[in-house]
Amino acid sequence: MHPDRWEIGSEYHWIGFAAPGDEEPAPWSSGLPVFSGRDALRMLLAHGVQQRGWLRLWVPEYYCQHVAAALVRPGLELVPYPDHPLRRGPDMPDALPGDAILVMNYFGLREAVHAPRREGVEVIEDHSHDPWSPWARTSTADFCIASLRKTLPLPDGGALWSPRLHALPPAPRLSPQRRRAAATKLAAMILKAMYLDGHPVEKADYRALALRGERGLAAAGTSAMSDVARAVLRSFPAESWRRTRAENYGLLHSLVAGVAGVGWARVLEPAAGAGVPFSFVVVTDSAERRERVRLRLIERSVFPAVLWPLERTLLPVGDEARGLSRRLLSIHCDGRYGADDMHRVGDLLVRVGEP
Repeated sequence: MHPDRWEIGSEYHWIGFAAPGDEEPAPWSSGLPVFSGRDALRMLLAHGVQQRGWLRLWVPEYYCQHVAAALVRPGLELVPYPDHPLRRGPDMPDALPGDAILVMNYFGLREAVHAPRREGVEVIEDHSHDPWSPWARTSTADFCIASLRKTLPLPDGGALWSPRLHALPPAPRLSPQRRRAAATKLAAMILKAMYLDGHPVEKADYRALALRGERGLAAAGTSAMSDVARAVLRSFPAESWRRTRAENYGLLHSLVAGVAGVGWARVLEPAAGAGVPFSFVVVTDSAERRERVRLRLIERSVFPAVLWPLERTLLPVGDEARGLSRRLLSIHCDGRYGADDMHRVGDLLVRVGEP
């Protein structure tokens, strides 16, 4: 990265790699590779309504609203239930036969949640924040989904699998619309890599492409994964990338948690049997401080994410979940970065939270 263009966060850029791919099969290796996590959910819910008799889907209150919009379909009632990242696990709703329950491993922080089996009730787990976690590998859910492009530098990619070996929907084809969206995202990733290396590329140019690609990713319909994403996924050293994320999280945690004067920040930590945190997640003592910290970080080229805004929601959301979303910041610590980057971020985070 060119020193004048140092930054942390935002969209992935194209990343070259030389290390071999993983030897151990991924949890979804016998499942369906699809274009996105949203496509995986769309396919699964259509299958569940048509083939498994699903009538109602329980959705955690604290959930990405862009993904929640993809859950809407005829013949399926959506019902919220209380859950959020400060809980170690959800209190399972009082489900009835014909219900499916969507469970989220928030930020890869949870250890396995094995829902009690209920006649006629099925469980879907969202492992997008750590698809290689011990929970994902030992899941006993009826179905699991993951948005692989959230944790890997892919232009697209999602997965659908069944730990209980239920029949899956037929594999979709790569649609022309999704092919164009993937190509646009890939072009944005390449241009961003050139920009970060100091080449004469305008930030506005790759950002425009990235946004156009995101709109294509969000469009209705389902599709297979793009050829580029499949090839990268087969070859990418995901476990090495994941270990780097764990090391970066640990270093950033040591630099921030417990430091005098940072009492305004609560760092979310993984449970003892959990996987690798998706990012460095901080909960501030107030919504006002969160916004002040967020804007000050952006001014210094650190681009944290708000996961997720809950001001306007598809389903009713309780005050506890909405209040938490106003105080939470997610700071990227993935394999794009090293120890020097984390030291710089840690120093900034300690300083920008001051009044």
